[in-house]
Amino acid sequence: MEFLSKVCVVTGASSGIGRRTALDLGAAGARVCVAARRKERLTTLVDAMGGSGAGHSWVVADVAKRDDVRALASHVERLYGRCDILINNAGFAREGPFDGPGAVGDLELVVGTNFWGTVLCTAELLPLLAKSAPAHVVNVASVAGRLALPGASSYCASKFAVVGWSEAVRADLARRGVRLSLIEPGFVPTEGFPQRALSRHPLLRHALASDADVARAIMEVIAGGKAGRVVPRWYHLLELPRVLMPPLHRWAQGRAAARAPGLSGPHPVVRLAPGRARGPES
Repeated sequence: MEFLSKVCVVTGASSGIGRRTALDLGAAGARVCVAARRKERLTTLVDAMGGSGAGHSWVVADVAKRDDVRALASHVERLYGRCDILINNAGFAREGPFDGPGAVGDLELVVGTNFWGTVLCTAELLPLLAKSAPAHVVNVASVAGRLALPGASSYCASKFAVVGWSEAVRADLARRGVRLSLIEPGFVPTEGFPQRALSRHPLLRHALASDADVARAIMEVIAGGKAGRVVPRWYHLLELPRVLMPPLHRWAQGRAAARAPGLSGPHPVVRLAPGRARGPES
């Protein structure tokens, strides 16, 4: 699939995977609309891609809010009249044990952005995507959507939901000429989640991917029409104990919780208070 002149929408574009993907799409000749909550980051990104004169634009939007997502869809329809590619990347994480009402609040916030944001953006832009068919939706999930990580229950719940929903609606979208791909990154050092402990470990540092690796995978699944990609690819092997040897999987979970209780998914995480964390606004 050629990217030249294609209209692409990238959510969570203010940093990390979203920003790198937007830059790569722009360099490939696409017209990119970037969306996130930090206006200054978006304007700087659009300037870096060549500005509005190159066909790029930005929209300040919280994807957990339906009115914001509707405004994003209206902007794309008004400015471009079509949407060829939607990349649902916006997301953040909160860490901590599930310990009562406070944890429920975390769950609502994380699922609101990571899962419902994906659903809302897909729903509101689907008429334009179908009109532009063949079109493509890429949902950025996580290996945490297949493997539960202790201390990150809200993040895992949101990503399990993204994975399940994506696989369930793939056929529905295909009937309208819209292909859906699922990207599942592992640990990715980002602005707020530098992964210093993993980076220093002589073996575990090889488990890290970069935002450029994930952006490249996104471009490749679109160009090749593929159903999805795990980044790095060998992370597929981590799913085998869960499927084939559940007791071994549960033992490994316990060990992971004891040794590294603060690990979570690929989106940036910044500690706000003991036991809780949130990524910078996308």
